[in-house]
Amino acid sequence: MARDYKRDAIRLLFLLNAGKAANHDEDMVGAYPHVFGGEKRLQAMDFWIRYPDYLALELISQHEKSGDIAKLEIARAIYDDGEPSLRTIPMLRKHFGAYEPLDTALAILECRGLVRPERRKTAVGHSHFFFLTKKTEEFCNEVAKEFPLLDWYRARALLVVEVAGPRRGNELKTVQHSTRQYHDTAIMNYIPTITDLVKSKLDRFGNPA
Repeated sequence: MARDYKRDAIRLLFLLNAGKAANHDEDMVGAYPHVFGGEKRLQAMDFWIRYPDYLALELISQHEKSGDIAKLEIARAIYDDGEPSLRTIPMLRKHFGAYEPLDTALAILECRGLVRPERRKTAVGHSHFFFLTKKTEEFCNEVAKEFPLLDWYRARALLVVEVAGPRRGNELKTVQHSTRQYHDTAIMNYIPTITDLVKSKLDRFGNPA
């Protein structure tokens, strides 16, 4: 099956926009008022969009820790709506977990003046930053309005950003690696879904009232 890089670009754009922060680089803030930091963080968050069952598992885990019933209800809705079979976009297991090159999708966004990716040297090595232009948010809103089917990605990106919270890429990857099916996938094989695991955990809480 041919890769749909435009779909990848839109999905990543919604995620970058949802997770953006203020840009404090004085030389760039005029043209790029917002920034998303971390390629590993972007990859880990994109994994949760592409694998709804793993997102549901994390929501269940957060419910167990916090008692937040809303998280359990969202996890149950993900399962009941059949998202693991309808929405999953497989990712390969690489050396450090789910990963795939983002260059082509990001190039589509960059040539349209929406995102400027940069790799910068830091005190501990190098980090990737994704600078967002003034029209990025406006473009996201226009896409969601004109193509209602794509609004699912906008809403899901907002949920994933909320679930991820302030955690860095390494922390999110650690969470995902804690699931045996993810961690034990052989290198260069597609990571399997975990629908049965999610169902078993939901069953422990019984049927909703």
